[in-house]
Amino acid sequence: SYGLPSVFPTPEISKMCPQYPYALTKYLGEELVLHWAKVYALEALSLRFFNVYGPRSRTSGTYGAVFGVFLAQKLAGEPFTVVGDGEQTRDFTYISDIVTALLAAAQSQYSNRVYNVGSGNTVSVNRLVDLLGGDRIFIPKRPGEPDCTYADISKIQEELNWNPRVSIERGVEILLKNIDAWRAAPVWTPDTIAEATRDWFRYLGGSEIS
Repeated sequence: SYGLPSVFPTPEISKMCPQYPYALTKYLGEELVLHWAKVYALEALSLRFFNVYGPRSRTSGTYGAVFGVFLAQKLAGEPFTVVGDGEQTRDFTYISDIVTALLAAAQSQYSNRVYNVGSGNTVSVNRLVDLLGGDRIFIPKRPGEPDCTYADISKIQEELNWNPRVSIERGVEILLKNIDAWRAAPVWTPDTIAEATRDWFRYLGGSEIS
């Protein structure tokens, strides 16, 4: 999976819940934390991470990180499995930027606030494949996944003086230098992806994969 919708759920969440069930569960968890923090006078912040990537990205499960999936495929000499037409965009955030955001939040004087943590930019999956280098094949678009994720990071920039530092080009460069970390990772194929995501198509409104 590639993360959250372009605008994280707002009070209009009921309108988008059927379309983005993953985002709904994130939102509900956040609301529970902030609610009980207020009830018991606890200090709490919620940081919304957008499409985190970096060395040792997971490759298992239907929400395995796209970078780990692609790098395992690259090592195996297999084409990249691109969902849909590859023009969907994601706000990829490098892991070290996530760490600095966590530190900035932990060391701040703020409480009961919500911050988006992203790169402040979007990249298409096709662009990602271009950076990684290799052939691609296209597989059916998954129901329940947004066409774009994009984090408005102005709040964390203004209040915590945090800014992302690692560009997608630099992040991909680091991953390629560490590609051997994915040699033991499972190599996903169109058939194994279809089997793993069969229920998505069955229950989220799309046609079941045959």
